[in-house]
Amino acid sequence: MKKISTIALAALLAGSTLGGYSALAQEGITSISNDKEQEQLQNTTNYMKATGVIQEIEKETDGIRVTIENEDKMITILRINDDSLLFNSTTTNQLKLADLKKGASVEAYYDKNKPMILIYPTTVTPEIVIVKDEKDFGTVKISQFDKDFLSLDGELKLNIGEETPLFNQQGKAIEMKDLQGKELLVFYSITTMSLPPQTPPTKVIALDNATEEVAPEGTGVEQIIANDHYMKNGVKMIPLRKVAEHLGYNVLSQPKVNGALVSLQNSSFTITRGEKMYGYNKSLRQFEVAPELKGMKTYVSEDFFELLIQN
Repeated sequence: MKKISTIALAALLAGSTLGGYSALAQEGITSISNDKEQEQLQNTTNYMKATGVIQEIEKETDGIRVTIENEDKMITILRINDDSLLFNSTTTNQLKLADLKKGASVEAYYDKNKPMILIYPTTVTPEIVIVKDEKDFGTVKISQFDKDFLSLDGELKLNIGEETPLFNQQGKAIEMKDLQGKELLVFYSITTMSLPPQTPPTKVIALDNATEEVAPEGTGVEQIIANDHYMKNGVKMIPLRKVAEHLGYNVLSQPKVNGALVSLQNSSFTITRGEKMYGYNKSLRQFEVAPELKGMKTYVSEDFFELLIQN
């Protein structure tokens, strides 16, 4: 029988929907001895990590469903889509969904502040997936750093040189000054024996700010829509997952009904691609234009955004 993680067991006992469970979910930690330790975990990074070996890969309408198992035989489900960033741990090259294979060891990083339904197996939508290179050693660290590029947990000091590749999350080259105030995805292979260990990173990526709380009145969503939309029959079509998850909703694909379940606290929406009618709690509503799949993403009419921010 597979072991049930501390998070999953708590969810099964409580039967509740929770968000921002950073301390309990931290890998390898089952309890927090005091408030200071808990605060340190919360302030060091906005991401949680799930590790394991890929057991199964299933195609979904808007991505893939990857089952991983760690050394303790605990299962985690990763719902990976085109918005996820995939990298090789050693080459630092960006990968595609098709590059994920059974038997590969992966590290999946996901925003700890997004509301999640805690069930077993734990199901997450990672922002970043690292595929461990089995041939060559390579390590990844995601953390916030101070002005001297010491990670806030005090575990790693970056010695960034003029030749160090620096990029933003969109893959554009940036300068060292652009790293300040950002959470960093750091690739490295060697460290000194000093305390703290120091490393000349092989690549550094400045990450966009992770969600810190449910955005009121659509803060920041306007930019998402501006960058990712198209017009159909005079109606603006917007990306369902990007917009809903930015607002703190959980988006669960439902391949059997060609749709998705969007939920947050007491609000839930049942959406079917190709149909204007959708369920809102126990009532029925109607889109201006029926949702549809474009590329690997589901788009809905912009009127749905107005409903999301009202809940």
